[in-house]
Amino acid sequence: MSHITVFSGTFCKENLVVQKILEKTGFRLVTDQDLINSASEISGLAQEKIERAFSAKPSVFNTFTHEKERSIASLRLALAQRLSNENLIIQGFSGLLIPREVTHVLHTCLIATHAFRKSLAEKESNLADKEAIKVIHKEDMDRAKWVETLFGKKDPWDSSLYDVVIPMDKRNEDEAVALIVDS
Repeated sequence: MSHITVFSGTFCKENLVVQKILEKTGFRLVTDQDLINSASEISGLAQEKIERAFSAKPSVFNTFTHEKERSIASLRLALAQRLSNENLIIQGFSGLLIPREVTHVLHTCLIATHAFRKSLAEKESNLADKEAIKVIHKEDMDRAKWVETLFGKKDPWDSSLYDVVIPMDKRNEDEAVALIVDS
């Protein structure tokens, strides 16, 4: 395996798992922001416009400008350029741009129950119950729309999109890292 992608639900310990994978493997991290920066340079589109491609709410002008489609094409090109390097961890939405036919990539997903995520949101971000639910719902909508845009599927956690799906409410970070690194 040359690359690992990590797509995650909000409040599923993604950053901690990615950090431990980096420490264990020595791979290099590529984030959505890294690719947004590169895509902006390649395309001349503003970073904010490219970042909006990950949002469930499209630009009101997208029908005319095709901004989302242009942003995704630019992200694909930026990602393709990065994939010529070895041993990368692609964290975030961008990892889903890599076709499943590319066999030297391990596609992973971290998810947990809504109750677990809400509890973690309250602890980690000091959010009130209703605010935690609101944040999780908004982030899930963005992920669902991204997956629907790319694959026509409504469920961002659909196991057919990944090689490994890890329920973080049933596994700790070290177990998740071991599952990913040993796959």
